[in-house]
Amino acid sequence: MQFVLKLLSKGSVLLAASALLSKIISFGRDRLILEVFDAQAADLVFAAFRVPDFFFYLLVGATISVIFIPRLVELSEDDQRAYFSSFLWGVLICFGAICLLGLLLAPQLIGLVFPGFSMQLQAQITELARYLFGSVFLLSLSSVFAAGLQAQEKFFTIALAPLIYVSSIVGALYIFRDQFGVLIVGYGAIAGALLHLTLTASVSFWQGFRLQKAWLQPVNAWHKFWPDFGRRVFNNAAFQINQTVDLWIASFLVLGSITSFTLGTTLGHFLLSVLGMAIANVAFPRLAKVKHQRDAQVSILKQSTGHILLFAIPFSLLCAVLAEPILQLLFGLEGSRLEMTRTVFWWTVISLPFACLIPLFSRYFLANDDTTTPMWINVISLAIATSLAAFLSLKIFSGQGAILGLALGNFTANILSATLFFFAILKTHDRS
Repeated sequence: MQFVLKLLSKGSVLLAASALLSKIISFGRDRLILEVFDAQAADLVFAAFRVPDFFFYLLVGATISVIFIPRLVELSEDDQRAYFSSFLWGVLICFGAICLLGLLLAPQLIGLVFPGFSMQLQAQITELARYLFGSVFLLSLSSVFAAGLQAQEKFFTIALAPLIYVSSIVGALYIFRDQFGVLIVGYGAIAGALLHLTLTASVSFWQGFRLQKAWLQPVNAWHKFWPDFGRRVFNNAAFQINQTVDLWIASFLVLGSITSFTLGTTLGHFLLSVLGMAIANVAFPRLAKVKHQRDAQVSILKQSTGHILLFAIPFSLLCAVLAEPILQLLFGLEGSRLEMTRTVFWWTVISLPFACLIPLFSRYFLANDDTTTPMWINVISLAIATSLAAFLSLKIFSGQGAILGLALGNFTANILSATLFFFAILKTHDRS
């Protein structure tokens, strides 16, 4: 019992449990999509998430906490309230404008990302994507409240909110699947995002957060904010562009490729959110509080890395051996879709231990206000991986086998990125 308590902090247990349950519910959602819709409609649904998710994870999901928390924890209580309010208003106005543009320009964006699809299918994707832009706007506001709770190491609400969001989509699909077609996914996402925001905002106000009529206050917290934000966005852009290009490639491949690639990568990266992101999110406030204290930070990294590898390595090996029965059990796949999904899943899960370390290693640099190193590591590794995937899928392999190129791209990105981060950490520690 003492070993278990020492192994994982309360925060990491909550976030890991939340991510685990969220993934399980997500698998139920994906299986419902496969059961309710035909192969073309399933491709449509998975494709529709890509464009709104691109902007959300680029500008909000993977950015807010890593830029918000280090600045927040250095402020007095009164300044924290002003900074929180300024940040929230900024997200509401700036990301709200982006989502509005996304709604208006959705046909052009979908045509750009999925040129391999027919015009009719692009029009259907566009209609669903517009609802999903509304959901990510609500999630962006909720992310600010969640980041404030994370800075206080209040993890219960952060753990509960994603479960409510995913469950809303599943519930909508299950209850109304015969009435609204693929648009029910968008309706469920809107409802789930609204509940997500209601929960995080309510708890934040209960914890003492108060909104103020503040803009770019306090001044010292916004010093060099925009260059810092730009570098972090550019850092995230490499990963988001890689994911988008992979689906762009998949739109030229055989029917079902987008579904197979999405399912294979999502399941293959199962522990990335359950374990890797959970431990990284718990470690980040601790790393930020001992900023530039290399020995203390490396000690946190060593402990967190040990926790990740203890679970990730045996999980990866087990999933590689049992890849086909796992996919059949979770999604009921068979035939060509099973074979294509198995290919992506196998190569992704083999590199899973490396993938789980990437968010932790990157937060070491972000906690020390170094956005340049992770930016270049991500750009280099993902550029190499994406180029390899495009060359193999479009030039070397063909038919159902073309998806192997995308799978090898995932494999290369994970291993190369984690390796480069590891040697960069060693280099910075040797200098201290």
